Amino acid sequence: MGRDGDAVELLAVTKDFGDRYAEVTVWDVPVSERYPDGIKYSMQYGNVAGETIIRYDNFPDHPNAAHHHKHTPNGDVIDVGFEGLHALYEQFKTEVTEHGDSW
Repeated sequence: MGRDGDAVELLAVTKDFGDRYAEVTVWDVPVSERYPDGIKYSMQYGNVAGETIIRYDNFPDHPNAAHHHKHTPNGDVIDVGFEGLHALYEQFKTEVTEHGDSW
């Protein structure tokens, strides 16, 4: 998979909430400086207009952001603690539910 080496998809979940959606993808990737945890992930909650409501990812393409971070609707990138993929996935699902969509 490009510069990330041999990636294996571990999780792919899509939820349709009508005018909003959630997509979660997780890949097992070789441990590297880019992905020191050996995982690459994106947890996107957005609307059909293409606007981000919440997005967690660990793509290291954001200057001055922690490796694990959250994108907000206004474009801010906020550092987040990472206590494992399961905990972050549960946090994401909780935030989607708090926004009004049942997971």
